[in-house]
Amino acid sequence: MTLTGVFFDAGNTLLSLDYAAIVDVLAGEGFPVTRDEVWGAECRARVRLDPFLAQVEVRESREVFSRYMRYACEEMGIPWSERAERVLGRLSEINRRESLWRGGAMPGAREVLAGLKGKGYVVGVVSNSDGQLETLVREAGLAGSLDVIIDSRVVGVEKPDPRIFHLALERTGVAPHEAIYVGDFYSLDVVGARRAGLEAILLDPLCAWPQLDCVKVQDLFQVSSLVLPNDERRTPPGDRLTPA
Repeated sequence: MTLTGVFFDAGNTLLSLDYAAIVDVLAGEGFPVTRDEVWGAECRARVRLDPFLAQVEVRESREVFSRYMRYACEEMGIPWSERAERVLGRLSEINRRESLWRGGAMPGAREVLAGLKGKGYVVGVVSNSDGQLETLVREAGLAGSLDVIIDSRVVGVEKPDPRIFHLALERTGVAPHEAIYVGDFYSLDVVGARRAGLEAILLDPLCAWPQLDCVKVQDLFQVSSLVLPNDERRTPPGDRLTPA
């Protein structure tokens, strides 16, 4: 299979959470935690949230965000209480007003996107977002390497609906069988991409996901090493990606 396009999710894939803001909010309610503790808890919370995401119709909602943050708190050993409810309220307000995914580019994002673009690949982002995606991508210094930015709020359809992936393919002229998608949720990113005819890679930094029927990588540099080992424009290895 000839590979011409590599598409990415945004939050926790290309864009980082604002961990400093989360740490500050937690500290303000008497929960002293480190950035690394928040990061690890959030990674584990994704795995717990995934079955719920597979069932709901609207993923960019307060209900989903509340459950996500509650799971993250539980993973940090923070019991759900009135103080934890106040934390959720403050984080929800920050996310509504400015987005919590304002922490800049994820490690490797600039280098990997620029490397793919420099080799002539079509590169894009397809994300369930709230209308702020293009601004966040530009502020993170990633827009120059992207051929297309698809924000679910703007286009009116969310992952895992295959139509959101098809929009990116149509706008870039890439055929589904010539593309790979990289994201951090199985039910949204892997399942959605496959429904649209793309191959998929799951970003799993802590190896927290169980054994799955897809390739898993721990960081974006591993994505680059899969796609660009010799730049032979084929999905490695052979015609299908091999599950981890």
